[in-house]
Amino acid sequence: MISSENDLHHFSQKPIRFILTPSPVAQSTYLYIQEIGYHYIDSSSSIKHAKIASYLFLYTLSGSGCLYYRGQSFLLQAGDFFWIDCKEEYRYEAKSEQPWETLSIHMYGATIAGYYDQYDNNQMPVYHSQSSSLILELAQQLLNLQYTRTQKTELLNAQLLTQLLTEIILTTIYAKDNTYSIPSKILNMQTYLEHNYTQAITLDQLAKQYGMNKFQLTKDFKQYIGLPPIEYLIHIRINAAKGMLQYSDKSVQEIANEVGVDNVSHFINLFKARVNCTPLSYRKEWS
Repeated sequence: MISSENDLHHFSQKPIRFILTPSPVAQSTYLYIQEIGYHYIDSSSSIKHAKIASYLFLYTLSGSGCLYYRGQSFLLQAGDFFWIDCKEEYRYEAKSEQPWETLSIHMYGATIAGYYDQYDNNQMPVYHSQSSSLILELAQQLLNLQYTRTQKTELLNAQLLTQLLTEIILTTIYAKDNTYSIPSKILNMQTYLEHNYTQAITLDQLAKQYGMNKFQLTKDFKQYIGLPPIEYLIHIRINAAKGMLQYSDKSVQEIANEVGVDNVSHFINLFKARVNCTPLSYRKEWS
């Protein structure tokens, strides 16, 4: 079995391929592997597909190749990887005299589209994985796991695929800024919202307070924190309200006022839109 990057290079130039059929439980519940393998792709080969219900991850171990996707071409060298939606047309081929050595995984599953949407936000399918990254290690573990299949294999595949996709998405986040330091102004704003959510706060007020254009403020806050500032504020208020609904006898009106929402009907609408139930239904369920 393969346990390190060096082990991969000990293989002869023969493909290793596992083609898998998921169980009904895996199809409805897990992330699962459709095909996984280790390949040498020579310069005479070109792989082209479209309209496949699959997502393809491919990692370059040595040599170089080129991905053609969405009308663009992307060169891949050692340490580079791509993750693409195979429902769209794509093609890839070797671009060096020596074979292009790759490890690839076709995957699918009930929740995979949500992961891909986060990755695809950047409109960039190709990234570089640092040697210390877990990405290659996780892909190798997935390949190793297929040699001896048991009743646990599909669940372990799902666990490792979840870790792999998490690392892939984190790579796209860190790629935006090598140091990935959150600007102090954004951190200060986040702290202000967390400490003052009981007060009336508007986007115009935040823009004035932090000396920023409100559109840029919203964009920057979402980039680093994950939500626009007002939506982040609403989440803080709802989380505080949940605690009071569970652990106090306060009325919904009182709770709305205490978390900074004067209009109880508006509070109920905010709560229902994000929790999928009314405050009283939440209290009944959790009490």
